[in-house]
Amino acid sequence: MPLSYEKLTTHFGHIYPAHVDALCELLIFLREQFFGDLDLMLILAIIGSRARPARHSSAMTYAEFISADRKNDAEQPINMQSIAECSGIPRETVRRKVKKLETLGFIQRTPQGLLKVTDTAMNQLQPATEASLQYLLALGTTSAAIDKASATKPTASLNQARPNNKNNG
Repeated sequence: MPLSYEKLTTHFGHIYPAHVDALCELLIFLREQFFGDLDLMLILAIIGSRARPARHSSAMTYAEFISADRKNDAEQPINMQSIAECSGIPRETVRRKVKKLETLGFIQRTPQGLLKVTDTAMNQLQPATEASLQYLLALGTTSAAIDKASATKPTASLNQARPNNKNNG
């Protein structure tokens, strides 16, 4: 059964602890990977999402994603102003962080001036991608447990209703 807003709110007590624990672990790991600077991670994520839109990666396996040829990335132009508007980070801060990402070798500019994520970033940050997968796995495991609990809940409700039916009959 697909996860829905109703299911999330109905089973919030089960989801919240798993989400918070897994999210804290992920953020701590990402903070370490990005030298204590989560804005750096956010800016890189925005550049990556523009360079490889979801429509191009939706059919990829994880192995294909991490080994994919990035020559065709940077399809959608992105500049400092776009990153600032998308992230809410001031443009001057974005400029400094982009410079740092370039110095680290995590992004580069194309001949057209577009920003794209490098193979260096993909390789060095693979542990961060793995940590993100663990976060998603924790949420998926919780969702599966909720599905299992939901499947047994209607039976319990029916059993509770039966004694009332016998008394009425």
